[in-house]
Amino acid sequence: MHGLSTKEMGRDMDYSFGLDISFWQKEVDFVKMMTADPKPEFIAIRAGQGTYSIDPYFASNWEQAHERGLHRIAYHVMEFFGKGKLQAELLFDRARIYGFDPVKDKLCLDVELNRNYSRQVITDITLEAIMRLKELTGVYPLMYSRASWMDAYLSIHLLPRLDWWLAGYRKRLPAPLFTPELDPKYLAYPKGVAKEQVKIHQTGERGNGHKYGVKSWYIDTNRFLGTRDEMKAWFGAAINEPEPIPEPPFPPVHQYPAGLLRVELWSQHDPRWGNDRMGESGVTLAQQGCLAVVTAIYLAYLGVDTDPKRYNALLGSRGGYQYNVKNGVKYAAMYWKYPGVLWPDKIAEDLSDYVWHSAGSGWEGRTRRILGSGRPVLALVDLKPGGEINQHWVLIVGERSDGWWAVDPEAGTLINLAIYGNKAYRIAAYDWKR
Repeated sequence: MHGLSTKEMGRDMDYSFGLDISFWQKEVDFVKMMTADPKPEFIAIRAGQGTYSIDPYFASNWEQAHERGLHRIAYHVMEFFGKGKLQAELLFDRARIYGFDPVKDKLCLDVELNRNYSRQVITDITLEAIMRLKELTGVYPLMYSRASWMDAYLSIHLLPRLDWWLAGYRKRLPAPLFTPELDPKYLAYPKGVAKEQVKIHQTGERGNGHKYGVKSWYIDTNRFLGTRDEMKAWFGAAINEPEPIPEPPFPPVHQYPAGLLRVELWSQHDPRWGNDRMGESGVTLAQQGCLAVVTAIYLAYLGVDTDPKRYNALLGSRGGYQYNVKNGVKYAAMYWKYPGVLWPDKIAEDLSDYVWHSAGSGWEGRTRRILGSGRPVLALVDLKPGGEINQHWVLIVGERSDGWWAVDPEAGTLINLAIYGNKAYRIAAYDWKR
């Protein structure tokens, strides 16, 4: 028996056991995992977070879980400074690339990070992501959270009726001890969610990682709240007659449409450089480095041997940043002409069209001319359209019949500029040494 026994649970059923993993668990030995007791019957695998983070182990874990016959859930950790629709599409794309089966697999939105956003903002962005996944798959996603967080930050009555995966743990034992699972009869339920809507209980966050073949000391444990037959039906009969999966509106990560300049898809949140400070400032590339990262992409396209880490280090050590202090925090702004100072043999001149386009229009003609010469275009967009402009830089790499396309360093992927209202407030470009 792989679930909690009647004696252990005090119930007339046993609960199927499952795990959830992410990059924290690193490489997974699935052979070892599948010989452990209790043996997992389902697994949730993190695909990414916000609009910036791709879990580097998702592809391998997703494919190996399928090979081992595990029921699979691909989950995405929501960030509420990013668009819900885009986050839903990124989750769908990542799962689809590596073999998402809409009949047998589940997609899940993890809502647990409020980061000082209001209940209204959190609810609106969550609902936007939910409805987009419904459009893409034909069913609502599974939702992950915990009762106390939902009661504080989410307006449940504004959401459709959903299936939930809820966390509830026993008090931690002192490290490095493992903490036993919480009996599901003690699981707290949020207001507005009926008991029958809760399908999975995350029973612990300090299970024995070594036992299940992961690199981390601890691992999360889960139970499906129903019989084994109910679990199989829930995973296997989500869509009786699945609709054809539509092509995503934006290309999946790692796929490159025809007609665009091919550049590096680097993210400012990449763990190789995301935590690097920008010169002498108090901020990192992940926080404020969109321009430095897209400029590094641009320079690499022009033939300069660089990447965001090395370019940021040069800017910091050789006077490439200008600094200002705001609310006690020291910020860094990149000096525009510095690429030509650092690489005079590669960069001939700065062709920056640094005119402020107050309406977000009027940049298109010059952009077409630069693209026509075989060069991409740096563009300043509004990260959160509506209200005061939140400056964010992307790299436009082409125009097609379906619109303008750019590399967005927030996600490290291609986006359609329609995401930002097809508006740009400044553009800039560099040129080869001729």
